[in-house]
Amino acid sequence: MTYHPVVGVATVLTAASILMIGYRVGRTHAAFRDLRAARRDIPGKRKMFWGLARPLILGGLFLLTTFIVAAYNAAH
Repeated sequence: MTYHPVVGVATVLTAASILMIGYRVGRTHAAFRDLRAARRDIPGKRKMFWGLARPLILGGLFLLTTFIVAAYNAAH
């Protein structure tokens, strides 16, 4: 049986295709894993955000109320 150059090229292309498909499948799996981890992490980040934002919001409302009361008292 004689060796034809096209067989060598086809073998290399097949091997490269299998490696590329395997790489893409692995990256897709990793992306879904990262998405799942991010989804689980959202409640913790939300608690942290509200823990930081709540005092700022309440402080701003307190200042706004103080200014409104002062303006009302100054007007009367």
